Amino acid sequence: MTDTGNQNPSPMNLIGGLETLFRDLKYSLRMLARTPGFTAVAVLTLALGIGANTAIFTLLDQVLLRLLPVKDPQELVLLTMRGHHYGNNWGGNAISYPMFRDFREHNEVFSDMFCRFPAAASLSFGQRAERVAVELVSGTYFSTLGVNSALGRILTPEDDLVPSGHPYVVLNYNYWKSRFAGDPQIVGKSLILNDYKMTVVGVAQAGFDGVELGFSPKIFIPIMMQRQIIVGNPEDMLKERRNRWVNAFGRLKPGISQQQAKASLQPFMHSMLESEVQMPAFSHASKYDRDEFLKCWIDVLPGSQGRSYVRGQLSTPLWVLMAITGAVLLIACANLANLLLVRGSGRSREIAIRLAIGASRPRIVAQLLVESLTLSALGGLAGLAFAFWADKALLQAYLPSDSNGLNISSSPDLRILLFNLAVTVLTGVIFGLVPALQTTRPNIVGTLKDQAGAVVGGGHHRLRKALVVAQVTLSLLLLIAAGLFVRSLSNLRNLGPGFPADKLVGFNIDPSLNGYTPERLKVFYQQLSDALRSIPGVQSVGLASVRILEGDEWDSGMSVEGFNPAKPDEHAQPFMNQISPSYFTTLGAPIVAGRDFTINDTRDVKHGPEVWNWSPTTVIINEKFAKKYFAGRNPLGLHIGFGTDPGTPVDMEIIGVVKDFKYTSLRDEIPEQAFLPYLSSRILGGMTVYLRTTGDPNQAMSAVRSKVRDMDPNLPIFDMRTTEVQINNSLSTERMIASLSAVFGFLATLLAVIGLYGVMAYAVAQRIREVGIRMALGAARGNVIWMVMREVLLLVSIGVTAGVAASLALTRVVQSQLFGLTPHDPQTLVLATVALAMVACAAGYVPAFRASRLDPMAALRYE
Repeated sequence: MTDTGNQNPSPMNLIGGLETLFRDLKYSLRMLARTPGFTAVAVLTLALGIGANTAIFTLLDQVLLRLLPVKDPQELVLLTMRGHHYGNNWGGNAISYPMFRDFREHNEVFSDMFCRFPAAASLSFGQRAERVAVELVSGTYFSTLGVNSALGRILTPEDDLVPSGHPYVVLNYNYWKSRFAGDPQIVGKSLILNDYKMTVVGVAQAGFDGVELGFSPKIFIPIMMQRQIIVGNPEDMLKERRNRWVNAFGRLKPGISQQQAKASLQPFMHSMLESEVQMPAFSHASKYDRDEFLKCWIDVLPGSQGRSYVRGQLSTPLWVLMAITGAVLLIACANLANLLLVRGSGRSREIAIRLAIGASRPRIVAQLLVESLTLSALGGLAGLAFAFWADKALLQAYLPSDSNGLNISSSPDLRILLFNLAVTVLTGVIFGLVPALQTTRPNIVGTLKDQAGAVVGGGHHRLRKALVVAQVTLSLLLLIAAGLFVRSLSNLRNLGPGFPADKLVGFNIDPSLNGYTPERLKVFYQQLSDALRSIPGVQSVGLASVRILEGDEWDSGMSVEGFNPAKPDEHAQPFMNQISPSYFTTLGAPIVAGRDFTINDTRDVKHGPEVWNWSPTTVIINEKFAKKYFAGRNPLGLHIGFGTDPGTPVDMEIIGVVKDFKYTSLRDEIPEQAFLPYLSSRILGGMTVYLRTTGDPNQAMSAVRSKVRDMDPNLPIFDMRTTEVQINNSLSTERMIASLSAVFGFLATLLAVIGLYGVMAYAVAQRIREVGIRMALGAARGNVIWMVMREVLLLVSIGVTAGVAASLALTRVVQSQLFGLTPHDPQTLVLATVALAMVACAAGYVPAFRASRLDPMAALRYE
């Protein structure tokens, strides 16, 4: 008995299939070459659609989707403390170092743990001083991540034993290549970091840039060297439990889930909290603060992508842009489907003949799909080149020049190539399948008899009109989104920071990293101010410890004389800054009551035995602080004090009230603010120096560098830029969304208008005989125009109605990206709708006008 049911393909069948595919491909290329105009338009349309999607996906993949380049990153988790902390915070997702150490020694869910803290240091090597990004890491950092050394050794647990006793560093691979020219003899050489000698013991493996997107450490330093890196801080951060400052990561043991780890850590966490509230630091804490602190818990977050504030900022914008480019690609597919339907109508006789002589419909559909996929492949290749160029342009235009920690590449890798291939194939199927199915269903008898009506077919008309409606709908959605983003950016720009941003330049400098004591710093800063004021064109100079409009924040709980909060958590929590005299004058923020600081505001008072527990005797507050906590009272001469515990001394006299201005960013509300004189501080570090100029501030930059170099050639100054550039950088995300959505909205509208024009022009061409008869019987030209425009208005009306309804439902998604308007802003909806409707009607009017100009006799002879 012979088995005839074997379904396995034979080698001969496979070879035959490949030969057929190869013949179809050659035939497709010949057909596309015969219509170069159609091919060029189609490839350009696809290149823009596929290229835009590939470009945005390249950014989205690197920022939002990629895991850390370490061993089994899905096993990593990040610990964070939730609840009401009693103490200081040094960033998000942070716990104290003693808490990290306790968790590492008392857990049953992690195979190991590590902690890290991002910082900056002054590096001197080879007669060159610079400021570099560094990372303080525990000795288990590299081993837990599974990162090896490319040269020398990595840091180990033996580097975690003695505070200040492990002056060793590991270099970032790329930094070793760029700064030290890949010197293989670098191991064993000494670097001067913050005026302290440290020895290079190794270079980390290539491709590893730390665990935080947006912060790329150049040097890894044992956390035991904390005192040498975090200079000017009198507290022992390795012992102090009231300071949350390290990010703690753990690697889950096999079989342990994130939720199981979280549940397992809670009992030990609670025992730690019970122990901490018995410590002397809580001796003055209120019952409310104690009770709330005991409610804290430890949360376990995914750590496979590390930790990144930037990722949270860019998540919604990138997904929005991905949706916008996806909509543009759908419009392009609809346009090409229409073109292929028209093209297929011209080939209906050919296809009818092939069907009549025995060709199967699936075989012809397959051949037409090969044509579509060939067209899509050409567009995909062009789109890949466009994406590479577009990403380079985007990074150059929207990535601030000083964000070198955000390592994003515009070069496509395997993931991007696979995405491009998938989009190319999917696009070819989307715009090619339906036209192929429609084209292979002609009325064979009528087509072979050259009957125009049989060639066209009613199904083609309905499908083309449906595609046009879809294009109008999507285009209106994109126009409305573009209008919202553009108006939101305009609102932010018009709002301003609250002071004149023009002719203002700032830079950062930190002599404390070079060994300057607080007393020496005070002398240096006054001398620096005098030197900078002597530069021609410099009007005034001011200093501040916190650079505003950079997202930085220093806030502190305070007690206010005569203010009793209704609830324990309603005490004053102003944003703080340490400033010099003339700081407000330099910014252009006027004192509205009282006076500014002078060089005589140097007094301070001691409040406790701790070396840091000193407070200045004078303070300036902003208008918002005065209105909230001194309502109905004159704040001048009244007092505030650091801390919210019962009995907190309030001995800082308010000597002035300054006009409100922004602190963290243009988007944020103006907070309550309190300003301290830096001349009275016993803890002093780096400062931001602001200069107000009479002319172009860029022209003063070289003179500023020269003055600093004359005072101390080993002092690096960094982040020098005008406030206008600073504001522009802070709005880079908003600028990217607004400009790209506007470009894509215009492109989508153009494609939709071309599609509408093409459909109506083809419809008029198929009705030439009917138009001739109507005009021969006396129809006026206006009636002919209305006959066509009636159809145009119907299509546009359906598309606009669907677009407005969709926008009302979908624009809420982008609410977090808007400023100063709602997602359903009526002005934007009306303007976008009217603009699209007018352009679409104009596109439809062109074929209508041409139809009204037809010669009736020539039309009657048309077939």
